[in-house]
Amino acid sequence: MQAKIFLSSLLATFLAVGVIATPTGAVARDIGSSHSLDGIATPFKDVATDVGAKKPLPNGLIITPKAGDVPVVSTSVKARDLESLEKRTRGCLFVSANSNFGGNSAYLCPLATNGGCTSWSTYWKSNISSFGPDPGTTCQIYTSTDCSSGGSGAFGYPGYGDLGTWNDNMGSFRCWW
Repeated sequence: MQAKIFLSSLLATFLAVGVIATPTGAVARDIGSSHSLDGIATPFKDVATDVGAKKPLPNGLIITPKAGDVPVVSTSVKARDLESLEKRTRGCLFVSANSNFGGNSAYLCPLATNGGCTSWSTYWKSNISSFGPDPGTTCQIYTSTDCSSGGSGAFGYPGYGDLGTWNDNMGSFRCWW
């Protein structure tokens, strides 16, 4: 009986005071300084080329990666009405040759097309180990060079420091903002 009273008063105390939960393990990139590029964007044409038609952002869950997460293959994609979305700032993303956003890197800002498929240059196709869209930008990555196969689920900021299947094997990507 005393245990029930103690537990009840403990629960009441937590409810009255409140519990502040802080997520741990997720390391967000500081987009203002983490690029090590002093705010200088890499010219888009130096790293990638637009290919294929624009497509709408997939409908459904947009993944917000946490530290240690790896992208997963998309099992279903449903389109939604892009015309009803309000205009946002142009999309940007950061890629690097080493895991956890280290090594040779490029900051693409702005991206060329909203929803368009972008194919990497030969160097980047076989050297991307980290991929991070900026806040407000959602992307999918593909092993094919034309966004036709090997696509991940849609994900957003902070992106992935470990690309799993797509590590050094990313032929193209598609982003929306």
